[in-house]
Amino acid sequence: MSLSSTSNTINALGVFGRLTPKQEKYFQGLEKKFSKRPENDDANGIFNHLSLVINRDVPVGQVPKYLDLLRELKPFLPFKIKTSEVIVKDDLHLALSFDTSQTQDIRDIAKKYFKEGELTGVVTTYYTKVVWFVPRQDRAEAIKELKSVKEMVFYDFYLVANRQNDENMIYTSNRYKLA
Repeated sequence: MSLSSTSNTINALGVFGRLTPKQEKYFQGLEKKFSKRPENDDANGIFNHLSLVINRDVPVGQVPKYLDLLRELKPFLPFKIKTSEVIVKDDLHLALSFDTSQTQDIRDIAKKYFKEGELTGVVTTYYTKVVWFVPRQDRAEAIKELKSVKEMVFYDFYLVANRQNDENMIYTSNRYKLA
C-alpha cells in the first residue's frame, strides 16, 4: 500500500504546554459546574494549553526541528507559571493570566528554531483558557473559585498537528530521557 497524498505540508503544527492531570481534572470539574458548552463547538476536545509555537502549512521536512525543540524543552519540566488574575476571553471563556517574563526562557529557545510573530511562529501569550463557555450569570462565582489558583503547572510539551487534543499528538517532551 502506498501513501496517496501529493501534499508535502501539514495544515497546522504547534508546540503547546499541557497542564498536569490534576489541574486538568480541577478545571474540568469547574467547567462541569459552570459551563454551558455547545455540543458541536470546534473547541470541544481541546486540552487547556500554553501556546508556544504555532505554524500553518508546515512542510513535512520541517518536523525534525519541532522534535529538536521538544528535546530542548524537557529540562524545564515541570514548567510552573505564577498566575496574576482571572480574565474573560472572547466574552465566553475564563483564563488565568500571567506575566510573560515567566515564559521568556522557553520562548528564547523556540526562537532558535522559529520566528516570533503575531500569526505564526513563536507565540507570546499572557493567559491560558481554563474554563470554557461560562455564561455571564455564573462568571462571578467561577472567577471567585479560580482566584484560588496561584500557579499553573505544565508537566509536558506536546507537538500536535491540526488540533490541540490527544488524537492529534505527534510527540511529547516527556518521551525524551534526561542524560
